[in-house]
Amino acid sequence: MKPSTKIILPSALALGFLLTACDNDKITPELSVPVKDNVSFALDIQPILSGQCAGCHNPGNVNPDLRKEVAFSSLLDDGKGIVPGDSEGSELVEMLQWKSADGKNMPPAMPLSPLQIGLIKKWIDEGAQNN
Repeated sequence: MKPSTKIILPSALALGFLLTACDNDKITPELSVPVKDNVSFALDIQPILSGQCAGCHNPGNVNPDLRKEVAFSSLLDDGKGIVPGDSEGSELVEMLQWKSADGKNMPPAMPLSPLQIGLIKKWIDEGAQNN
């Protein structure tokens, strides 16, 4: 074996091992994004709903209506989408994380960012207030 092969081969094997070992240690995106406390519906959540959801969720298309003036009451009046204080028990979170049992993942074209989902989860866990 040539001297360069003695160095390159073990190095390549070690690198391959490290890359494979790291694959098992991945953190889910929702857990890796730090989210602030005291999430505001008006300042943090409504802009997400207006920008990503209200195009389809409006009176002419799909319920609940997520336009700015009615989104809060529509989300809570729905009865099943949000459980204040329990994001893990909220169907909305399952849908946003693309983990919905019935396949109704939202938005249908592309998931929200981990930060957007984190803000919505934190807002629900903080009691889903109209603040």
